[in-house]
Amino acid sequence: MSNSLRCKLFGNPEILLNNQLILFSFSKIDALIYYLAVTKSASRDEVAGLLWPEKNDQNAKKNLRNAIYQANKMLGIEIISSPNKAILVLNEELNLEIDVVDFLELPQSHLDLYTDEFLKGFYLKDCESYEFWMVKMRNFYEKKFLQECFKKIESDINNNELDEVEKNIQRLIYIDEFDESNYQLLMRFYQTNRRHGKVVETYYNLSNLLKIELGITPNKDTRLLYETSLEKLNEQSNKEKQRFNSLFHGRTEELQEIEVNFNCFKNNQNFYSIVISGEAGIGKSALANVALDHIQNDFLILESQCYQVEENYAFRPWKKIIDGLSEIIKETDQIEPKLWDEVILKIFPRFEDHLSEIKPIENDDRFNLSVLSEVLIDAINRISITKKMVVLFDDIQWMDRNSLDLLTSIMLHTNENVLFVMTSRNVKKENLDFFLNNLTKCGLIKEVRLNPFSFDETQEFICKKISSDAITPELIQNVYRHTEGNLFFLIEYITLLQSNSNLNTMTVKMKDALKNRFLYLTEEEQILVNFVSYFYDYTLLDDLVYLLEKDSLDIINLMESLIEKNILKELNINGEIGMTFTHIKLREFIYLNQSIGKKRIIHNKIAGYLESKLASDSIDSLLYDNISYHYRKGNNPLKELEYKLKYLEKYLSFYHELFPVDIQGDDSGTDNLRFNQEQVFKQFDKIKNSLKTLDAKSENHETLAILEHQYLYLEGRYLIRYGEYSEGVSDIKKVIAQSKDLKDSTYLLDGYKQMIYYYIQIDAPEKMIEYIELALDLSIKENNHQSIGVLLRLKGLYYIMSGNNIVAEKLLKESINTFMLTKEIADKYAVNIAAAYNYLGEIRFNENHFSESYDMFLKAIELCSDKNSLSSLSVFYTNAGAALFAQGKLSESKEYLLKSREIYQELKTFWKRPRLDAYLAMIYLEEKNEKEIKYYLEKGKEFAERMGNNRDIGIVEFAKAVVSKGLVANGERLEDWSDWLKRSPEEYAKNAIDHLNRYQDTYEINLLKEKFDF
Repeated sequence: MSNSLRCKLFGNPEILLNNQLILFSFSKIDALIYYLAVTKSASRDEVAGLLWPEKNDQNAKKNLRNAIYQANKMLGIEIISSPNKAILVLNEELNLEIDVVDFLELPQSHLDLYTDEFLKGFYLKDCESYEFWMVKMRNFYEKKFLQECFKKIESDINNNELDEVEKNIQRLIYIDEFDESNYQLLMRFYQTNRRHGKVVETYYNLSNLLKIELGITPNKDTRLLYETSLEKLNEQSNKEKQRFNSLFHGRTEELQEIEVNFNCFKNNQNFYSIVISGEAGIGKSALANVALDHIQNDFLILESQCYQVEENYAFRPWKKIIDGLSEIIKETDQIEPKLWDEVILKIFPRFEDHLSEIKPIENDDRFNLSVLSEVLIDAINRISITKKMVVLFDDIQWMDRNSLDLLTSIMLHTNENVLFVMTSRNVKKENLDFFLNNLTKCGLIKEVRLNPFSFDETQEFICKKISSDAITPELIQNVYRHTEGNLFFLIEYITLLQSNSNLNTMTVKMKDALKNRFLYLTEEEQILVNFVSYFYDYTLLDDLVYLLEKDSLDIINLMESLIEKNILKELNINGEIGMTFTHIKLREFIYLNQSIGKKRIIHNKIAGYLESKLASDSIDSLLYDNISYHYRKGNNPLKELEYKLKYLEKYLSFYHELFPVDIQGDDSGTDNLRFNQEQVFKQFDKIKNSLKTLDAKSENHETLAILEHQYLYLEGRYLIRYGEYSEGVSDIKKVIAQSKDLKDSTYLLDGYKQMIYYYIQIDAPEKMIEYIELALDLSIKENNHQSIGVLLRLKGLYYIMSGNNIVAEKLLKESINTFMLTKEIADKYAVNIAAAYNYLGEIRFNENHFSESYDMFLKAIELCSDKNSLSSLSVFYTNAGAALFAQGKLSESKEYLLKSREIYQELKTFWKRPRLDAYLAMIYLEEKNEKEIKYYLEKGKEFAERMGNNRDIGIVEFAKAVVSKGLVANGERLEDWSDWLKRSPEEYAKNAIDHLNRYQDTYEINLLKEKFDF
């Protein structure tokens, strides 16, 4: 089979030999291959001069010969050949696949090959001629792509073949993002297909780009396309009584709604005033300003800002509005300016010259709200006759009661030439709620609610602001965790990223904004938020009652007040009342502003209290983690480590023990903590480092020895589970030795069990029985009925592995009976009972009683169905699938096998995984799905090699034997499968029989003997 060479020269260049990426030791070899791939042939003199311009002719040619030698040597084939001494070409005996060549041959059919500019990011130092060649070719290919892409777009539109039109126009925009003609082409395409919402979205994206990057606005033609679609949207909204159903990134939906409303207002159609609501920093003012930017030439705009510090002072927000009206009156003749000034000064003298004398509302009775309202209504109505008016109030949650009453009166009585826009935070205030509810009932206002950006929207925002080279998935996750999609914090973190600052830094703007949120709390409210900040996730009401020594009703009243101020939010935690901050940054600010000494004392107090809540049989691993966290913050490293180990032990028992004991269906304590293997090893490294640090500092060597003992057990158990046998077995043997010295029967027994599991995994029953007997003797001595039941099952497994099914079945039933003494015990050890039924099913399977075996596996699945023991279910589903496969029920078999695969993908475990892959490969053979066959054969091989188990190797070889024979029967050439099937079907069959267990794999062995006449 000839070798294939693929050169990808569009975008970041790649050279692949037989689909394997090739990385040369120095870039001039790459440059040589790129050049020959494009030019097809070149003289030695030409190439030497291009790549080594600083060398004389002799040395340049010497370097060229060396480069050719290195390239051919590294690849093991002659990739660069020379038909004669003067000419160089890529070896024509290779199957050459070069994207630029394919593109030029049939450009419109190969537009997708142009993924980015020619040789993007490739650079040769001190090779000016080569650089010039790259730029020339880059421009040539780009121009060619633009021409052909445009032709393809026109052709597709004319032929009504629209599937790729939008994608191709977007590619034109990507190449030149400032060329408005491409945006206009896209907008016209959207209009032709009645996608007017997308026209508006495209216009906003272009408008923002031009304003930020060039300081200009879209041209007249672009604006006309936009306004045409806006009118269509308005017509549609009048017909359908609804506006937009599509959600666009960057507040596009909200902008559309506001723009359509402004257009109705402009054209004397039905409109409403708008309240933009959302949490602090969400982007309310930004949205209002963007909307006003687009209509500022069409209307008079008056605006005012409300401030928290002025919320108890009458009419302060109206100062700027009246000032604005005064300026307009001076410039027009609708109202006599002197008369206006006299009236305003008579009613409201303080607005002009006496602002410093303004007193709180409760001390002032001189204002006549009715008279002021009439004057302002008359002025606004007169002025807005000649040019319509928009009035903006920012942050109306801080508007005083009199100002709200005045605003209500004016909105009720002004003419249809006035529209009000307001922004408001998510706070609960009686006066504000009354104002909003009344005007909503009257049909005068509509709320536009802003939610935080989603994770995807946050990612898109970051990608627009930060160079793609600096963006990683971890960085985006980190920024989202810090900001929770809040625009204000997002902008501040973008600033930190652009200045290469630590993301844990809190900027001055952040501190100022957060400080203002807490300025007006009562002393009792401040105490509560201080205490809630000690909990990194949430705190329960009952915990606060104990820790603060306060009545629950008092705490609820404080909580409700803080909820109204949008500082705290109430949670339902499994039926209990909990509370947390509305944003992570609120918690951080409060926590950081408390003294270190105070924090340590309170964290230790909380940890002690949480310890008292632990039941002896508690399975809430998150509670262990919480206690560890509080001890860490309380500077108590020994206790921190103790509970970190307990947490990890609970977690690993739940998700990584094959048949865990005492689990419940409600795994809320661990549901969000399914670490991958890398994360678990990071936890182990942290614990190991903590032990070293404590060993150097601590005087409590006895406690430290116990903690190290626990750590070794956890690490050893985990390593064995994942096939890292050398280090894992070493850890467990240390645990056994230490347990004997410490007279610790619990960890001694656990150590014995791990050695049993190890010998199960490597299929060594003769070693396994030694530890079974040791563990049984110890369990009987300790009167440990739970352990005896488990060990009876494992001893039954030993006899299955040794071919004595009669004794095995007796022991398995005895194990089940041990756990069936009471309903409570049966429920507690349901997974272990299920495991025994699973082994009984394996006995029936190997006796060719497939229907009975399936029933046993189904019984095991039912026992685990409400226990969420995923590691156990993965094995049971696989075995059930195999039993159905043996009965020829392939559809049902596939269903169970795919359920098992879902669990394996979630837990990332390997035990019994090769068996699953083997049977899926055979299922897909029947379906003639070559892609899936190849995938599962490869995965089965990978996991079998990882676990080092003969039976795993055998089951994969079994699948390869069946698949290869089936392919031949289907008329396939095995030469085409050489990457997956390197040997003959007969060889695979013989190798499978050699590795499979003659007692546990009788079905597979018999099937091979039948198919191959062994």
